[in-house]
Amino acid sequence: MSYREKLVDARLYAEKRLLEDYPEAKNVMDKTIVFFTIVTNKLDGIEFAEEKVQYKLLLIISFMRTHYVINELISYSEIIEASTLMRKQLELIARLKEIDISELESLDKKVPQMRHIQWMKEYYGPWSQVAHNASFDSLDMLGFNMEDENHKRFYVQPSNTKNTIEAFNMNIGLFMTFAMEVANFMEKAIPDYKPIEEMKFVLSFNEYGSKTNIPYFKPLKGMKVRYEDEA
Repeated sequence: MSYREKLVDARLYAEKRLLEDYPEAKNVMDKTIVFFTIVTNKLDGIEFAEEKVQYKLLLIISFMRTHYVINELISYSEIIEASTLMRKQLELIARLKEIDISELESLDKKVPQMRHIQWMKEYYGPWSQVAHNASFDSLDMLGFNMEDENHKRFYVQPSNTKNTIEAFNMNIGLFMTFAMEVANFMEKAIPDYKPIEEMKFVLSFNEYGSKTNIPYFKPLKGMKVRYEDEA
C-alpha cells in the first residue's frame, strides 16, 4: 500500500473516530457553511466604492474559504496544518478590527496586532510556534503513543487524539468571533441594513450546539432562544 493510500485510509478513520465521539460534529461544521451562504447571498450584486470596505470584503471572502479547509483538516486530525491556518484566521480578524481605527497606509505590509483581539489571542503564541516549527513540543500535535514514561512513538499517519476536539473547539470560537464581525460589517456597509438573519443564526447555532456533547458549547447547556417576532 502506498503512502497516499495509507494517508487516505488514516484520514477517513480519524474522521470516523471523531464522529463516534461527537456525532453532531459534522452538522456543526455544515451549519457554519450555512452562515456563509446567508452572507454571500446578502452581498451578491452589491458594489462597494470605499477602499476600506473593499478590503474588509476581501478579508471576509478569505476567511470563509480558509474556514472550509480547516473544517476538513480537523476532521482528518491534521492538527498542525489546521493550527497554522487558524493562526491566519486570527490575524485576519485582528486586521478587520484594525481597519476601523487606522489609515490603510499605516497597515500596509504590517502584521496585524493581537492587542485588537479581545478573545482567543492567547492561542496566537502557540499557533505561531506551530506555524514556524519553533518548538519541539508543538510537534506533539502529530499524535503519539507513550512507549514508556520517557519515550513517545509518533504516528506517521494522522490519528484522532484529544488535540482533534480541542482544535475543533478553537475553530468554532474563531467562527463565532468572525460571525459577529461580519454582522457588524454588513450593518455599517449596507445602508439601512439590520443583520437580523445573521444574529438569529448565531443564536440558533448556539442553541443547537448546547444540545450536543461538543465541549465548546458546554457552558450553554439548556439554552433556549426566543425571538422578538415570536408570539
